[in-house]
Amino acid sequence: MKELSVRESIEKRLQDLCFLSEKQGTVKFTPFLNEQEQYFAESYLNSVKQSYVLWGGYDGAIRKMLCVLPYDIEPEFPVFPITVTYKKSFSLGHRDFLGSFMSLGIERSQIGDILTGEGYAVVFCTQTAYDMITGYVSKIGRVGVDISEGINKPLPEASFEEITSVVASMRTDCIVSAVTGLSREKASDFIKAGNFTLNYEVSNNVSRLLSEGDIISLRGYGKFVINDNGTETKKGRLRLALKKYS
Repeated sequence: MKELSVRESIEKRLQDLCFLSEKQGTVKFTPFLNEQEQYFAESYLNSVKQSYVLWGGYDGAIRKMLCVLPYDIEPEFPVFPITVTYKKSFSLGHRDFLGSFMSLGIERSQIGDILTGEGYAVVFCTQTAYDMITGYVSKIGRVGVDISEGINKPLPEASFEEITSVVASMRTDCIVSAVTGLSREKASDFIKAGNFTLNYEVSNNVSRLLSEGDIISLRGYGKFVINDNGTETKKGRLRLALKKYS
């Protein structure tokens, strides 16, 4: 049996949710979706004119749940925040928390954003994950932690690296060349080899024009969002601004 692509899998799941939502007259939620899944979900739901809402527990969340709406209401999302505190002398990152949670058998889709600060982290999760974390987690790795319900510390801000460059045009090969430092010719080869994705799908079109808001990934170089198409310089080139995901 042919394995479904991410897009096909998301669309099939949403078809089922839309059917149940309409039939039962109730809201239906997905688990947490990553950005690629959200992009495909929104494309599909907009194409079938289905009402929906995305929410991850706070403004600016990256991982979000999706709610299918049978009518115009404001849904109450089953997103549960947890604050994890520990001694500031220890340094714990996103992977440390995620590894500890998944070692309990918690699926990735049950965990939303994990925002790490100095000596604490705020975690967004489903009810199932919430019950397991609050009931069984006393350490992250080898570091002892205290778990408390809700958000009782300022939300740590996600960090982005700001990148600026001057490019001849908004062509894909020009932007890839600027980000990687490769020549235009080698940037074209890089793209044609399947190393470039545009809005979560592989693109081999070296001449395609990119625009503000596009999300691009370059294998070996990271993921970026085009923050500004830029203004034209006196020499007719463009000032490009990107944000690199940390």
